Amino acid sequence: MKRSTKGALAASAAGILLVGGAGSLAFWNDNVSVPGGAIAAGELKLSTPDCGAGWLLDDGEDPLNDPYQPGDKVVPGDVITKVCTFDITATGDHLRATLGVTGGGFAATNALTDDLDVAATYQIDGVDIPAEITEANGGDTVTATISVTFDSASLNATQTLSATLNAVTITAQQDHS
Repeated sequence: MKRSTKGALAASAAGILLVGGAGSLAFWNDNVSVPGGAIAAGELKLSTPDCGAGWLLDDGEDPLNDPYQPGDKVVPGDVITKVCTFDITATGDHLRATLGVTGGGFAATNALTDDLDVAATYQIDGVDIPAEITEANGGDTVTATISVTFDSASLNATQTLSATLNAVTITAQQDHS
């Protein structure tokens, strides 16, 4: 092969590697700048609860809602309640949050704790509300009734047992769907 042919092939190969071997080369291009802007986050907060009196025992007998004292003996079907109020701070367009209960477990488990159910219901201005709140509830005062219900179908294995309820926490969990 002639020297000039070899040189031409080498130059062609180098040109292909420079121009086409690393992908296509665009000779025209452009860009545009999109302006930024201020972003401000809302807020979801529950105030410190006011739980007033201690726990109450609703045993279905008169008088209803007797104060419950540690050491009082409950029977299947009894409900022990605590009523707490707190204010909601809820700001933000299309804010949604679900009220719930966490904690409320027991220091140790046994047949009695298996038959105790911890739950909460909520009211605003004396009207039951679902667990979901929105930004429209900002500034509202919520009354939460926390209940510990002793299953009315409990068996003999729960007799003479005791349980210690851990702290109960009311939560507001923002959700976005």
